Amino acid sequence: MMKEPRGQGTSFWGAIIMFWLLIIAVLGTSIPLMLGMAVVALVPSIGELRSRDPLLLLNFLWMFPLFWFSCMVVEAVLKLLFRARESKKFQEILGDLVLWLLLSLMYTIFFRDPLGALIAGLLSRIFLKPFAVWLEKHAPKDEDDPGDDAVGKEGVSE
Repeated sequence: MMKEPRGQGTSFWGAIIMFWLLIIAVLGTSIPLMLGMAVVALVPSIGELRSRDPLLLLNFLWMFPLFWFSCMVVEAVLKLLFRARESKKFQEILGDLVLWLLLSLMYTIFFRDPLGALIAGLLSRIFLKPFAVWLEKHAPKDEDDPGDDAVGKEGVSE
């Protein structure tokens, strides 16, 4: 029976720190969504908010992860439906349209007027494009698969 080395497990304080780091990361990546909402909220008749309660901003804690998950699902479904290379541009446009409508549906929490939610969703999508490109450029490189090295190919005859 192997004994686990002391200090290798996750401590209580380590778990609390990781939880708050996760919350900060989600809020940090939600900045483009918040920016889209803030710009539309400044427009007098369209951007009328349901409530001025600052606790409504906590909704971004579930909105961005749900939006991220829906991006993955919509992209996978559209790749499955449109396998031809000729429909690549149509696939991108349709994906952007579906994601814009999903994001606008989430914004109905904040706005009384559905037009405000639609415009906020559109602005957030516009703000998210360069943010996503920047995140992809600065993301750490994926490690190679262990089977791709020379040691894994020694026994394979070609």
